[in-house]
Amino acid sequence: MNDIYGINAFTLPLAWLTALATSELRLTIYSLRWLYGIVRYLHLAGMACFVGMVVIVDLRGLGLFPPGSLDAVRPRLVKVLNTSFWLTIGTGVLLFLRDPLGVGLHTMFLPKLVLIVFGYVWAAGLRRVRRAPWLRKPGAAISLAVWLTVIGASTWNHVERPVMVGQALRLHNVGK
Repeated sequence: MNDIYGINAFTLPLAWLTALATSELRLTIYSLRWLYGIVRYLHLAGMACFVGMVVIVDLRGLGLFPPGSLDAVRPRLVKVLNTSFWLTIGTGVLLFLRDPLGVGLHTMFLPKLVLIVFGYVWAAGLRRVRRAPWLRKPGAAISLAVWLTVIGASTWNHVERPVMVGQALRLHNVGK
């Protein structure tokens, strides 16, 4: 076992996380303890709104809504989707900067970031090829799977607890 969680996961570089954790920016953010609850709430609310909108859009893409049934509200759905996505990203960055080591070393943190980037690029690509009807259902299924997996990775990270922290840190420092 050579990591804090005992899974030997690929994580962000420890030296970079440590430098970030001891930076003035991190110390300033951490000192604003009253702000943490607000930022955490906004992150969860943004994530809930975003995933809710993704589910609606993807279920439509899978054909579970009658054709044209969401056309009247589409501009508002897109606005809520985009706003909640960027709210979630912004508050996520703040939460990460508040505790880079505690967040960045989680087993599923890096895979979650990769999935978020993939999901964003996938959605942008689907918007560009909207005229390909054969891609609508598989595209919606992939999108739904990606964003629900992001929620799963977030849940995994939240419930994951360190095991043998002292041993993991000693093993990490032995190679230096």
